[in-house]
Amino acid sequence: MIRQEEQSAVTLSSVTFSYGLRTVLKGIDFDVPAGTYCGIVGPNGSGKTTLAYLISGIIQPQVGSVDTHGLRVGLVLSNPANQIVSLVVEEDIAFGPENRGLSSPEIHERIDYALGAVHGEDLRFALTSALSGGQLAKIAYAGQIALDADVLVLDEGTVMLDPLSRDVLLKTIRELNKDLGKTIIHITHRLEDLVSADFVLVIGDGAIIMRDLDALSLARMLNPLDTTGIEPGPCLAYRVFLDDLAIEDQDLEKATIRLAGFLRKSLP
Repeated sequence: MIRQEEQSAVTLSSVTFSYGLRTVLKGIDFDVPAGTYCGIVGPNGSGKTTLAYLISGIIQPQVGSVDTHGLRVGLVLSNPANQIVSLVVEEDIAFGPENRGLSSPEIHERIDYALGAVHGEDLRFALTSALSGGQLAKIAYAGQIALDADVLVLDEGTVMLDPLSRDVLLKTIRELNKDLGKTIIHITHRLEDLVSADFVLVIGDGAIIMRDLDALSLARMLNPLDTTGIEPGPCLAYRVFLDDLAIEDQDLEKATIRLAGFLRKSLP
């Protein structure tokens, strides 16, 4: 839940945005406290990408306001290849700091720090054209860290990744939030990606229809909400099933062993 006394990182007030005659966001209001992990989940076409562009300043609201409270906001696109600009990883990460006119020693220091933050030190001299989707995503995150982004907005940040790369990247996102204090705004249609979020908002048809829930609680409400297009994911669905049986162990392996014991006792 959001605690009002916390300093805000991003505040949207009555934000409305249209493309021609089509209104895609309708009076959006929410606040993201600094240092928190905010999840925003919704089906395709619900206005998620437009919301990401508004928060990151790529577009401006036609009605209402977006206040980032003087913080630097970075955006990671659903296809990270679209924001790679150089042939070599080191040069790509250096692109932003160079355009800000930073000195060479500071740029190298930022590259070191950014690659360390995403566990990508081994990729420093790799060709970007040879990287996997998961590796490209790491470099996209590193580029924003090198720019000293306080807030990271992720627009469908895991959509193009295989399960292993997705797990690695989600772990990296958690570390950026918990260890480095980055404010995370993770926008997705995969609820399972938001298990570590402090709170989750649901967007549908351009409006916030639910707010301040955790992913597990929201997974229980998907059918009553009729949020077609939101994927709970197999692990989260399994977690709901275990929770219904009062098996609340966070270690799924241990929880499954308990489930097996429960089922054995139930057999005739």
